[in-house]
Amino acid sequence: MGNSALSDTRRIPADMLLIAERRRRMGAAAPAPIEEPPVADVAPQPSAGPDDFFEDALIAETPAQQSELQPALTLFRPLAQVSLAAQHWSSSVDHEALQSAIVCCPVSAAATSPFEQSLIAVVPMALAAQPGGVATLHVTLSADDIAAVEHGMRRASRASGLRLVRAAALPTGIAGAEPASAGLAAPALAAYRHAALIHAWNAVLGAPAAVDLERDRDAAAVNLLSTLRGLLGET
Repeated sequence: MGNSALSDTRRIPADMLLIAERRRRMGAAAPAPIEEPPVADVAPQPSAGPDDFFEDALIAETPAQQSELQPALTLFRPLAQVSLAAQHWSSSVDHEALQSAIVCCPVSAAATSPFEQSLIAVVPMALAAQPGGVATLHVTLSADDIAAVEHGMRRASRASGLRLVRAAALPTGIAGAEPASAGLAAPALAAYRHAALIHAWNAVLGAPAAVDLERDRDAAAVNLLSTLRGLLGET
């Protein structure tokens, strides 16, 4: 029964699990007592429910597990439609403006899920067709990614939920670009998306603002701005 409960629970993105574990550790009042080894013939108890799993479990996905995740939605943003000229060089990064400038868009305006319906509120457009033959920012989300975001949206305020949706729609790479440019941009894009997701999950889970999360997101943004400005010729 325990194995069935776990197999029925969707895998949770690493970003959310990191925040959940961080929150759990910060809230611990005392070291956990040492538990006696379980009796061999006593079966482990199943999880109390999906919310407990989301809050407390920390599961490291293996490459094999990751390969099983099927893509459910791919979003795009032609690089020709991206401009960072309005992003000023300063010690303070305008993350909302940066994310709005690069967030990826659906191919069709049709919205069939809560995630897609919320996506309409945070993306600048819907594309008529998948871009081809041009450099394009992109991100692919699995069904499990979308389910986790929708779970977060249900427990968060509308503002926090939309920030989570926008962070999930940030690009992880560039298709149709020169290999050298794509290879240079991919790590910077992925690092910023990761930092933005962790920051958004922190708010969704009701954890207090954390200086280290702000610092990591700012550092990733500065690196991304520098990289994309070079590719866009806006240095």
